[in-house]
Amino acid sequence: MFRIGFTVLDRQVVDRDGVNLGKVDDVEFTRPEGQGGEPNMTALIIDTAAIGGRISGRFGRYWEAVVERLRPQKEGSIAIPVEHVEEFAPTTVLSTRAPEGMHPLEKWVALHVIGRIPGARK
Repeated sequence: MFRIGFTVLDRQVVDRDGVNLGKVDDVEFTRPEGQGGEPNMTALIIDTAAIGGRISGRFGRYWEAVVERLRPQKEGSIAIPVEHVEEFAPTTVLSTRAPEGMHPLEKWVALHVIGRIPGARK
């Protein structure tokens, strides 16, 4: 039996080069069309806003609002297809390189906050 809450959620994800991508904050499921079968896990979601949906009540909504406000406008959640996962272990390892657009908040902070500190661009 494969327990998603234990095996997948909140586990570190690294790409094939060992670059840390963050933790799995949510998973995406799809149900096969025209069939009443079991839903299939299709993607891992890496996004700090996604955890807000797992936190109930006012704090979860507050978390999502704050992250959405701080996020650069064009950036969204990163969905990694399950086919790109090489293994689910204590650390989830991908068979591909990191997707484009990873760590948008860190890049924004580096450009707009740290980059304005005198001597930071040297």
